[in-house]
Amino acid sequence: MKKLCTILLSALILCSAAGCAASSEKSTASQTDAAATATTAAASTAATETQAASTAPAITLPADVEETVKAHNFEGVLYAVKNGQPIAAYAKGTTENGAAITLDTPLPIGSVSKQFCAAAVLLLQEQGKLNVKDTLDKYYPDYQQGSKITLHNLLSMRSGLPDMRADSGLDVTMEHTEAENVANIKQWAFAQPLTAAPDTAFEYVNLNYFLLADIVEQVSGQRYIDFLREAFFTPLGMTHTGSIIELADDPAWAQGNVYQKVDAEPGLTKGAGDLITNAADITIWLNALSSGKAVSADSFKAMTTDYSSDSHYGYGLFQEEQGGFAHNGNIQAYTAYDYVNTDKNLTLVYISNTLDPAAGNGLTMDLLDDLLS
Repeated sequence: MKKLCTILLSALILCSAAGCAASSEKSTASQTDAAATATTAAASTAATETQAASTAPAITLPADVEETVKAHNFEGVLYAVKNGQPIAAYAKGTTENGAAITLDTPLPIGSVSKQFCAAAVLLLQEQGKLNVKDTLDKYYPDYQQGSKITLHNLLSMRSGLPDMRADSGLDVTMEHTEAENVANIKQWAFAQPLTAAPDTAFEYVNLNYFLLADIVEQVSGQRYIDFLREAFFTPLGMTHTGSIIELADDPAWAQGNVYQKVDAEPGLTKGAGDLITNAADITIWLNALSSGKAVSADSFKAMTTDYSSDSHYGYGLFQEEQGGFAHNGNIQAYTAYDYVNTDKNLTLVYISNTLDPAAGNGLTMDLLDDLLS
């Protein structure tokens, strides 16, 4: 249980007034072929940036960014692209097995994973296979509170569902299979009282996105990570992106991509904090997501709408005070952040295995001040 508590707390995103934004949605039927065509195009448009992230030995940091990196003793990967050109690239430190961290190194991104889950739900909505207005009883008929909670409530963290905590009697262990843990989480969740009436309050709860990933599996008929790979990773050319669970059951992907298994209970982080990726792939993703190539412009608007004035949370993205949209994440030793600002044509990603999550907020504010000034 101590391990479970550690994982749950580390998978939970740490956000402050300094980090986040969001906007609305789309519904088009028959988008499968169009999405494939669009995402293939996205891979093309992102090729320059991917090449830069993969091959550039080092891009000198702008003086103010270099000062910020030094002030925060940052180790890990930092990569920023503006107007299609890399403007900051930094890789320093070692992985836990002593290998040097490079711009190519895939690392766990914790709750940054949530935007992929939100995009998956909205893509299925575009295909006419679900609607964010659907209530949970459609997918979980035996859940007594299901008729009160919509997919929109889950996406916007306004469901009233409780969070998963080690002291709550939740039976999730390393010894269980993914299917057993998933079944136990759902059984536990549907037996808990709501913490608030749906859509009356924002509360950041990983369970919301765990259930959304489960619904993606129900609707698509695919394992969640397989749906993400088919819908997004492969057509976009995100070749260094996968899930924690694949480290155990997909050696073909894991070999050469990730140096060490993340010690998370099978299924626990699904949808909420389960992805591993690198700087080039997140840059591709942010560009495709914000340009209507991963999901439609209306879906991106839904992801970036501010549904809670106290938190400025949309669907898997926060609204940043300085403009633009972002999410940060923390799982075990890893702290991550990704950011896109379409007005400034700017993307930023950093991932560290030494940065304290709370200190990440200060780093984020300083970096955005540097890059947006």
